[in-house]
Amino acid sequence: MSTAHHPFAAYEEHQLVHRARELEPMIRACADEIEARGSVTPDVIDAITDRGLFRLNIPARSYGEQAHPLVVFHVIEALAHADASTAWVVMIASEVSLLAAWLPNAVLSQMIGGEEPGGPRCRIVGSSRVMTTAQSDVSGYRLSGRLNFVSGVEHATHIVATFVDFDDQVRFALLPQRAGKVINTWDAMGLQGTGSHDWELEDAFVQQGHTWAALDQPAAEGPQWRVPDRSLVAWIANAGHAVGTAQGALDDLASAASEATTGDSQALRDREPFRLEFARAQAEVAAARAFVQEAWTRAWPSVEAGEPDASQLARCRLANVHAVHASADAVERLFRASGTNAARRSWTLERRWRDLQTARQHGAALEWNFDAGARPMLGLPARRAR
Repeated sequence: MSTAHHPFAAYEEHQLVHRARELEPMIRACADEIEARGSVTPDVIDAITDRGLFRLNIPARSYGEQAHPLVVFHVIEALAHADASTAWVVMIASEVSLLAAWLPNAVLSQMIGGEEPGGPRCRIVGSSRVMTTAQSDVSGYRLSGRLNFVSGVEHATHIVATFVDFDDQVRFALLPQRAGKVINTWDAMGLQGTGSHDWELEDAFVQQGHTWAALDQPAAEGPQWRVPDRSLVAWIANAGHAVGTAQGALDDLASAASEATTGDSQALRDREPFRLEFARAQAEVAAARAFVQEAWTRAWPSVEAGEPDASQLARCRLANVHAVHASADAVERLFRASGTNAARRSWTLERRWRDLQTARQHGAALEWNFDAGARPMLGLPARRAR
């Protein structure tokens, strides 16, 4: 089948995906430095910003990309093929930007610089963990507290913070990154280059109009904001991250498989047990990718029509969570099959394995996602994530 007739070509070959692929040599060349320094290098951040990849889910009315979920999937997949930490930072920005679009367009545009053609150069990250306390103010709130696991916080322009208001309602606030202080706390076995530090506020003022309640209706127009459960659209990016990381492991290992391992002069590729495990891993990753593509392609027309189909969206959730677990399992399979060289830092496999095991701890991979996917299929009420 030619690319022109491929059913998913419009998404796989989108210009944003090509921009992400063009960055792979640069990102790969910096991957060791990103891991060692604990954050994405400034030149890589600038290159990603220049290509508009930090505004994937910013509304078009604010000169964002407002990309189709499958375009987001393939952009993150392409970046993760190069380096999982870099892709994770862009992934989080895409997810939090989707949430920031609950603000009225005029407010969001004014805050992020999305008032001129060419698109904003903002990088919005944040945390949905309620770690911030609020005090009343005449025209807003004064926030104090600490958000943790704020991936990409060092390079962010804006942060979405979560707090509880005086009516015990969960609210979100969009603030400049400079309103708080970065606390260096990130020390994890995987995704070491994400700089997922804490961000601390101390009596920081935020206008009422720069906040929104979790139960509010989004101000942004577009199908991305018509899905009843906002985490569903956000977390397709996690699926792309996992699939891209796993495919990167497969491709890197295919190049390295001509090497022998300690205690055996026979190259990996010449051993049937290795080939069988490699083939199974490739099939698992390819199948996970195809499930995401098929489920979202089938579900999205009803969302665009303003009539989201609960059973189809349930399949999308299953596809998202399955992709994370299948990809992590596939790389686990490769790691076990590749002998002692798999543990060497000179191979990328051990890093890919660590990165996916860490990524698996995100809410997008938790078991309740499987339950949420199963419920509509069994005639049960849908489960809302958050």
